[in-house]
Amino acid sequence: MAVIRIGIAGTGAIAAVMARTLGMMKASGDDCAVLAAIASRDIARAQAFIRDNGCDGAKAFGSYAEMAASGAIDLAYIAVPNQAHLAVATQFLSRGVSCLVEKPFCVNLGEAKNLYECADAHKALATEGIWTRYQPMRSMIAGALKSGIIGDPMFVEANLSYEIASKERLVRPDYAGGAMLDLGVYVLNFAIMAFGHPQDAECKCVKNASGCDMTDCISLSFDGGRMASLNVSAMCLGHREGAVFGRRGYLTVDNVNNPQILRIYGPKYELVEERRAPAQLTGFEYEVREAARALEEGRSECPSMPRDETLYVQGLMDSLRAQCGVVFPMEGRK
Repeated sequence: MAVIRIGIAGTGAIAAVMARTLGMMKASGDDCAVLAAIASRDIARAQAFIRDNGCDGAKAFGSYAEMAASGAIDLAYIAVPNQAHLAVATQFLSRGVSCLVEKPFCVNLGEAKNLYECADAHKALATEGIWTRYQPMRSMIAGALKSGIIGDPMFVEANLSYEIASKERLVRPDYAGGAMLDLGVYVLNFAIMAFGHPQDAECKCVKNASGCDMTDCISLSFDGGRMASLNVSAMCLGHREGAVFGRRGYLTVDNVNNPQILRIYGPKYELVEERRAPAQLTGFEYEVREAARALEEGRSECPSMPRDETLYVQGLMDSLRAQCGVVFPMEGRK
């Protein structure tokens, strides 16, 4: 496999995790990708990021457009705030540079469609970087459900909550903030993994003074009498657990945001089996490897995160936000 040159667009905390991941991959002898460049709107910030995160050999750029036009990278990891995903990603895609876009892929379905259209027009890969879709535990959970070990699964429950209401990106509508796009995307993907697409979806939320959803209670209905109850909040700590309940037992995962332990229980609530995910570097390495493989194979998407699924979840989040009256300034009111 050819070595893929990755450039990171953005210098925040999530960008630092990706930089650390690429460094750890290199140190472990995994040479599918290399960190080649960092871009920020301020070159001094990009230079400081390289220095502070030990990104020896990476080149600093003072604009995303400059990095996109440089020919220095094959894949851009888009790690800017939500509202800028489309604008920044299209700067790379229009130059034929593929993109791994941190979740949420875009602010809404319309933006997501525009991003994919740009990727297709320039024959580039575009995929959503929601790490749980690429991690081994996803297939482990799906395999357990398919095996019938808990019987017919009938109900899904998941909570993902952190006390992060002080973070600027969460509380500002002009940043497309709120719990739905930051946390809801994980629990929705968890429920869809178990049951597929819902027939009906309802949401109630608590908003902050600026109109961003801070706590969301989501109810999904599926065919066959199945349901899901999903809760996310940026205002408190939660257990972060996910569970699927079947007719003969149930299973739990320890953290729907980065599941490491799958526990399976029998009809008498006894622990039947415990399965652990393989040891990880940071958890980001799986999406890097798959994106690198997809690029080498000339794919337009990654198998673990098909664009149809990204578009579906994006549209579902639009619908849930609309029920709560959460509209961002870049969307306008209808």
